[in-house]
Amino acid sequence: MRTKAGIALCIALSIVAVAFTTDKAWGIGYAVSAVPSTINLSQNVTITVSWNGGTAGASYTFKVTVTKPNGQGSAWTSLPSFPANSTGGGFAAINYPQPQGSWTQVSGTVNTDIEGQYMVSVDKTSPNPAQAGVVTTSFTVKHLISVTITSPSGGANLYRGSGATITALLTDARGVPVTTGSATATTPKGTLPLSQGAQPGTYSGQYLIQLGDAIGPWNITVTGTLAGGNYGSSFTIVTISSTQLIVLGLATTNAYQAPTSDFNPGDSLYATFRIAYSSSGFLGQGTFNIQVRDPSGGFVANLTSIYDSNRGLYYTPSGFQITSSDPAGAWDLVFRANSLDDSYGNSGPSIPVTYRFQVHQPVSPVSTISPFYYAIIALAIGGGLGTTVFLKRFNETIRPFDDLFKLTGGELQPPMSLMLAGNAGAGTSTLGLQLLYRDLKAGKPGGLLSYDAFPSEVQKRMKGMGWDITPYLEKGELRVLDIYSALAGVESGTIRDPTDFTEISIQVTNMLDKTKGPITVLLDSVTPIFNSAQAKDCVNFLQVIAAKVKNSGGKFIFTSTKGSMPEDARLTIESLVDGIIDLSLVRKGKSLTRFLQVRKMPGREISSAETGFEIVPGKGILFLKQRIPLGFPAKK
Repeated sequence: MRTKAGIALCIALSIVAVAFTTDKAWGIGYAVSAVPSTINLSQNVTITVSWNGGTAGASYTFKVTVTKPNGQGSAWTSLPSFPANSTGGGFAAINYPQPQGSWTQVSGTVNTDIEGQYMVSVDKTSPNPAQAGVVTTSFTVKHLISVTITSPSGGANLYRGSGATITALLTDARGVPVTTGSATATTPKGTLPLSQGAQPGTYSGQYLIQLGDAIGPWNITVTGTLAGGNYGSSFTIVTISSTQLIVLGLATTNAYQAPTSDFNPGDSLYATFRIAYSSSGFLGQGTFNIQVRDPSGGFVANLTSIYDSNRGLYYTPSGFQITSSDPAGAWDLVFRANSLDDSYGNSGPSIPVTYRFQVHQPVSPVSTISPFYYAIIALAIGGGLGTTVFLKRFNETIRPFDDLFKLTGGELQPPMSLMLAGNAGAGTSTLGLQLLYRDLKAGKPGGLLSYDAFPSEVQKRMKGMGWDITPYLEKGELRVLDIYSALAGVESGTIRDPTDFTEISIQVTNMLDKTKGPITVLLDSVTPIFNSAQAKDCVNFLQVIAAKVKNSGGKFIFTSTKGSMPEDARLTIESLVDGIIDLSLVRKGKSLTRFLQVRKMPGREISSAETGFEIVPGKGILFLKQRIPLGFPAKK
């Protein structure tokens, strides 16, 4: 009896354990997710069903039903059988609507082709007992994609004649960059297609603002699209402003079209010049007046100019004749501020532009020489060769650098452009750097466009001449644009391509914008430019840089090696610049001698004689001058 009773008790306990395991289903937890929770039309979501608290090792299957917004369609699928893990949990996942073969269509289409909220319902089909609607979730489908305009920035001021880069970033409802879409932008002239950029999701295009585009607000609307009927848009508002007209290369010629700034009674004066847009390009139509003013500043006459398409410049067909009653001295040709305009309403210049020329009247020469020098001359006449050599050495004296301005007829007054030309080793770089350093010491800001050496080498060379530019660099009073690194194949420089004149021009504009007051800009040297690019592009580049610097009230100085540019380019540049100083290095026997000659200077009475000079370490350029001209043979 005791044995039978024990067996019965064991059977009863076993029945209770099995029932507990089977009935354990009531404690199972279910979850379902649809990721991403928001998608665009025709995109997929991943539906994941998970459970815990079930029976370890038991196989669980589920039926998933997706119902479209407003019951416009539904489809279902069975998730494959998955055994529960050791803790009685697990998960299963499937994509909707792709692959479509996995879904059974009940009504409508198996697709995310309708905007709105999609409902997901999950039924447990095994193990028994089956349960309907154990868990639900939803996801949203919409057509809208995100369009973010990254350039230009809102409120930017853009100028006629300049290029506007329009860039936008497109992302879908999932936040993923759109790489298979398209984008367009509105412009004053219509619609501009945008092309895909290197960065995923970016679309970009360039619009050249026309000279006649309306001045004022420009609403830039960028519209992006994505396959499946998805789209979006965004806008930003910028301002289009008129561009400025700049006078370039104002110069005078005589009746034979020979450039000159010196006139005598009976001579006729003619003017030539070009008109450029501050953004880019040149004006080639219209007539404009130039005022002629006498030394007192009084108005004398207007010269009317017309455009010569063959020469690409404006000229005055009727000259101004100098008479014997005209006062001698410095006269001016003047463009008044905003006296120029084109057919689109662009005007300029922002400040008056003047060109100085000299009127001479006959005078009786008077010469007074000290009796001491008469004695010297007598000694030279009466002495032999040895006496002559002695007198030449005795008569020669070393003069400071500022004697240069006696040769140029005074200080170099901005705005102006100056060309320093010489053969190799003549000292053009030294002269340019010394002029730059002199202005820095005088409290004037400076800029250096270094084409000929690394900036560190230039700094070291200047220090060897006694010109320490470190304080000016540290205080931002001297800004250096390193272009030589690009020429040398070093990619660490600011400029990657030495012939990218647009980028260099932009950098010069930034330099001018960051500088307070008129600046002296030195470009050393133009020789590598002409070795790397077309001559006409080089000439236009120099004109644009000169115009920018002069328009800011500054001085633009550049150096050139003789023979480095084509003859027609040289003649064009020489006709456009305000001043020219020639340097030469001459070999005589075993010695080398340097000479300087001022060939052109705006509205100045200059000394065109060759003057010897030396380059002395720690001091720079010093001039050699005779105390009195004795008529000895000049150095050749």
